[in-house]
Amino acid sequence: MQLQLFQWDLIEAGNGHACLARLDFDQAEVHFNRVLGALPGHRIAEAGLRSVQYWQQALRAVEGGAEVEALIGLWQRIEAFTFPVSEASRILRANLIRHLLSLINGVTTFYVPPDLCSGYLHLQLGEYLAAETHLRALIESCPGHGRLYGYLADALWLQGRREIAGGVYATALLMEPLRVNVDALCNRQLVQVIAQHGAALAPVFGFLRGVLPLVDQELADDTDAARIYALLRQAESALHRHDAQSTIRFRRELAALAPEVLDAYLPLQVGSSMSAD
Repeated sequence: MQLQLFQWDLIEAGNGHACLARLDFDQAEVHFNRVLGALPGHRIAEAGLRSVQYWQQALRAVEGGAEVEALIGLWQRIEAFTFPVSEASRILRANLIRHLLSLINGVTTFYVPPDLCSGYLHLQLGEYLAAETHLRALIESCPGHGRLYGYLADALWLQGRREIAGGVYATALLMEPLRVNVDALCNRQLVQVIAQHGAALAPVFGFLRGVLPLVDQELADDTDAARIYALLRQAESALHRHDAQSTIRFRRELAALAPEVLDAYLPLQVGSSMSAD
């Protein structure tokens, strides 16, 4: 009898969480209260009922419109909430994000830094093509946000378009290295490069390790990292133009600024008789 009762309360609480995941709060309350009526103080049912009340309140705050403050508030709640590791929690989070997307209503230019935009929300849902479409539109309307380029690169990477993604990752890190959401990047090799060399130098060492291509991106800051990257790009360009004099000059400048970078770069040029000597 005890085993049957134990199974019953878990099944009933599970039904409550399934209803909560569908945002059917009334029915979720019925299931959780049924358990609590038979077993007062039931830990799982009490936690479920608290979640129902929490998300009811959160969605009530955005009823009747999509005021920016309300959208921000809902997104902050989703980000801050600790979702247990379960299928019901995964579905709940996805449905909350879908509800937020419905309030944004496809406005691709809607953006509250650092992350609240339809493109990033689609990325969270695993809808990578939609994420790419929305992020490209947003970047076109408000360029200069390296963090958005990082998310676009992830959307491309997760579609299997990794060569294109590499160029976008490089652009993101050259544009705003400290604002890219490094912890969320899908390219784990790139994450390792960043962990070892820092975000600002990741485009340099990412190229040297074959993780990133060199891209023709205007560098916003006159930093050592930016100058190193520019010299590396100029040396490569001169090499491919078979301009020996310029290649040697750029390598010498690179040797003066960052000898460790030149030491890593020269072995890549197998077959080239030119050097910085």
